[in-house]
Amino acid sequence: MVKAPEKFLDEYLRHQKGLASNIVTKTAREPMHSVSEEEMARLKLNLQMLWAIYNTPEIKEILSRKHRIHFLDMRGAKVSLTLSYVDHGIFMEYELDMGSKKELAGAQLYKQAEMNLQRYFTHKEGIEELLRTENQALQAVVDVFIGRELLESEVWNAIAKGEQIQLSTMSYLV
Repeated sequence: MVKAPEKFLDEYLRHQKGLASNIVTKTAREPMHSVSEEEMARLKLNLQMLWAIYNTPEIKEILSRKHRIHFLDMRGAKVSLTLSYVDHGIFMEYELDMGSKKELAGAQLYKQAEMNLQRYFTHKEGIEELLRTENQALQAVVDVFIGRELLESEVWNAIAKGEQIQLSTMSYLV
């Protein structure tokens, strides 16, 4: 039978109490982006339009045969990302340039990740969450959607041709 050392529980509780006192409470985060009413309207319009296209019977039919529909490709100095329609919403794949590390002989580091963006398109708080995000890839999406109104016809044409809307020269990408 295993037996705990003497005074183990006292040490554990003392240690936990010390950790609890060191916890720093986060202050309320201010929006990373301060946007004008016009920019907010453009952001909402882009999000609503992309979500409305996702909910059409045509897109649902394509998704029943095909796993993913790529429709938007963004390239910037530090982030590149692709937006796609998938069965469960709008999906983002991204690669973020994390810079070089001296301790790794100057090796360039990249973060690759995927995320479902449905919550930003479907909830009232989605836009506020997007504006407060610290994720640089999401910040790039916000910058693009604030800076440029996507046309519905652009999205439909890109999907019909099996292509993506290419936004590679945007200077406001991170």
